Amino acid sequence: MGATPQDEIDKQHGEAYDAIISMKCAPMVDRGEIPLAWKVEPTMNDPRYNEAENVSVNGNSTLDTFQLKNEDEQSRYNLGSCISSRGQVDVSKLINLVTPGCHIPAATTNKPVSELKKMATNSKSNLWDEVNAAKNNAHVVRPSHDAWGIKKIVLMFCDDFLQTVYEMPWWHSNPAMRNAMKPILDALNIKPDRIVRMLFAALPPGTTIPVHHDTGAWVSKTHRVHVPIVVDDPDRIVFRCGPNESSMQRVSCIPGHVFEMNNQAKHAVSNCQKNNKHRVHMILDYVDMVHDDAGVSDSSLSSPSSFRPRRIQLSPGETLLQTRRSIDRALDKSKRPTPSFLILGAQKAGTTSIYEYLNQHPLVVKARRRETHCLDWRWNHTLNNATERKKHCLSFFLAKELKFHPSCMTGDSTPSYLLDSYRCIPRLKKVFDHYEDMKYIVMTRDPVKRAKSHYEMVTSLDGTPEQIQARGKEWLKLTFEDVIRLDMCNMKKSGLIPYWDIDREEMDMDAFNAFVGTNCEDEAFRAYSKDHVKMGSGSHSLISRGMYELQLRPWMCAISNKEAFLVLKLETMKKVGVQTTMKKVFEHLNLPYYKVEDESAKNTRSYNEMTLKTEHMLRRFYAPHNARLERLLSDEEWSGDPWVK
Repeated sequence: MGATPQDEIDKQHGEAYDAIISMKCAPMVDRGEIPLAWKVEPTMNDPRYNEAENVSVNGNSTLDTFQLKNEDEQSRYNLGSCISSRGQVDVSKLINLVTPGCHIPAATTNKPVSELKKMATNSKSNLWDEVNAAKNNAHVVRPSHDAWGIKKIVLMFCDDFLQTVYEMPWWHSNPAMRNAMKPILDALNIKPDRIVRMLFAALPPGTTIPVHHDTGAWVSKTHRVHVPIVVDDPDRIVFRCGPNESSMQRVSCIPGHVFEMNNQAKHAVSNCQKNNKHRVHMILDYVDMVHDDAGVSDSSLSSPSSFRPRRIQLSPGETLLQTRRSIDRALDKSKRPTPSFLILGAQKAGTTSIYEYLNQHPLVVKARRRETHCLDWRWNHTLNNATERKKHCLSFFLAKELKFHPSCMTGDSTPSYLLDSYRCIPRLKKVFDHYEDMKYIVMTRDPVKRAKSHYEMVTSLDGTPEQIQARGKEWLKLTFEDVIRLDMCNMKKSGLIPYWDIDREEMDMDAFNAFVGTNCEDEAFRAYSKDHVKMGSGSHSLISRGMYELQLRPWMCAISNKEAFLVLKLETMKKVGVQTTMKKVFEHLNLPYYKVEDESAKNTRSYNEMTLKTEHMLRRFYAPHNARLERLLSDEEWSGDPWVK
């Protein structure tokens, strides 16, 4: 949702002035707590709200065609269901606390926290003063509201994914504030440990927050509550809310009116007071109560998985570092080393798609290039010490920027790493001393189809000059069968496949079982990697890249934590869907759930099928290798040959 143009805001502000007379406030009806099930998506996306509006205007309905299940679901679409008046309370103590300085206009220039802390505090009782907040509370940025000159007093704040709730000193160390907030919490029947955001917002006179709905993962998991605190002329505050712009109702803004709103619905507010006074609301968001395994009620979040956000009490003057979706303490600078993950391979098995899906997550930052190759093709042999080598490899990432935001992560997707363990593993250990804490993702695919896709990609002349150059030219005049034989001959020369008769296209299973997993195989694989895995070209190793267990084993031996690896099948992703697959990937990386918006497959092409003779030969070759992979992973998903048709 992009920013609203200023001319549209001006238009809406004019409409708000008209609404002072033309739109009466809706009745203050206590509808109880608005169910979070009503906030799964923006209300404008639900056609049933449009039908409900049609009922109120024309008296006819097609709502029954939607098969509403019960009375509660029916009430969801009743007129006014986006607002619930939860009570009327005495806010006089809050008025005394927040009135000093509330009508002073916000500073017109946004100074960094470091500069604010150097400035003198005019009055510690003025909680709106940014200098006072930076020194004695904690400075929080709200980009849109700050741009509109809306001042704030922040008592609690959380990141967009509700991973951490920061309790500010002006809350946890201020008994007067906690006592003044008690009537509101009593009206809502909640305890402070369920609150994830709580602040006061001072809307300047003559200002309109335009029609919008809130965004962020936190919205669907929290109850949004507003309480007018300082309002000189409630009749000239136009607060509107409804499932869509045409059905918004006006909400009473008399001081002490505790109302919950569905902030997935459209809403807007205008301060049309003539006395040059700000309007102050208290705004809080709280989570549902659930029961833990011991049957004890506690605040928690569920969907897609149940978890409890951390709660941290900040010290006065602590600095918070923010992105659009993350908040970190300055004290945690450099807490997360770069990179956090490697997508090792395999080539032509969906690594591009996984990487692009992963980078749609707001807490994942792309590397400077997708395939950095910093451990193979772009390894700088001229550098002589670990510091220089690490600096070179980190140059492929936004490492300097990310050290200030440890909630965010980045990673590398270079599918040649899986094959080239001979070079990459020692280099990984030299430059990234946190390699044991990194996460590793491996994509696999039917090795027969992978080989054909690999050949078609490398021999294609489509793409940018850089892509064509990286593919190499070695195979351009060779058939698919020629390249198969070439790689098998290379493996034979290195002693890697003594069990396979190239001319007769037969597997000696006794020789296979006696050879695989031995030191002889390891030495042969190293010899093959040294002699036949080329740098700067993709025209090599057509068949060996599909021998997944052979490639995975060195990596799993080098990393002691086997849980660091996530091995996926491209076919499974196609079967269960992108969202299910990415949920598993996000969990593996300890990232909160995020719905991938663009599910389209990346880097795909169409090509002719191979001959049945060639396919059957390759399936005979790969069958025992697939069985090796099954034994290595010993997971239900891999039981039986994963790629038997």
